[in-house]
Amino acid sequence: MLLYRIITAALLISFATFLWFYEDGFLFPLLILVSHAGIYMEWLTLLNTSRTQKISGLVALTFIFIIVINGKASQNLLLVLLFSSFLFWFLISPAVVFNKYRISKRISGIVAFIMCLASMIALYYAFTEGLMFLLSTLALVWIIDTGAYFTGKIFGHRKLFPTVSPNKTWEGVYGAFFMFFTYSLFMINTDGTWQDFALYNFGTWWLIVLSLVLFFVAIFADLFESKLKRTSGKKDSGNILPGHGGLFDRFDASLAVGPLIVFFNIIGTRL
Repeated sequence: MLLYRIITAALLISFATFLWFYEDGFLFPLLILVSHAGIYMEWLTLLNTSRTQKISGLVALTFIFIIVINGKASQNLLLVLLFSSFLFWFLISPAVVFNKYRISKRISGIVAFIMCLASMIALYYAFTEGLMFLLSTLALVWIIDTGAYFTGKIFGHRKLFPTVSPNKTWEGVYGAFFMFFTYSLFMINTDGTWQDFALYNFGTWWLIVLSLVLFFVAIFADLFESKLKRTSGKKDSGNILPGHGGLFDRFDASLAVGPLIVFFNIIGTRL
């Protein structure tokens, strides 16, 4: 299981990095579109939606993404989309995890569409900002996931939310935070990362607040996806990635952190 996880992660990182270096402006955006299309389909499968809704949503997702990458969408509308994504992951997803709020099936389908669209646009923007910006955005989630996984496996015994995800522990969260803190200290001194941009545009305290918020939404995005799986009676969202499950299993937290990072980066460039 662990070996499969490592091999799959290494292949994904290598493949994505190769496409970025190819830099023809087509293959990496295509990877973004294909991966998010897979995430969207898996999300709707967990919601048990109809095939018609899946296909129509996929067509709309593709059409809007093409419009955006061709520079024909208002930046102000994109900012609203990115901030709406943040509000969902910061406010609504914890409420769903804690059983304080229940989203109807129809609204859930709309939420899946908006979250995937916001993440697609955020990753494309990160792609256009450069390799270090893109990798520092993606690495944030990889670091948190890796820290939580290994610390939880070795030291974990106090369950985080056993009714939602029996394998997640408080020790895993502490380990994830330690890894995230260490990673952030390193990235602050690396040119071109989102931490470098945030520090330059907003200062130290805003960077600290933003980092804490990103850690919070990453943890709850993972728990939210676990909640969806438990509600639908499935162990994984899919089986396309050996050792990880589905695309949604692997990139759930990426959906949450990317839009917020890009939102603040765009705001920073306007100051």
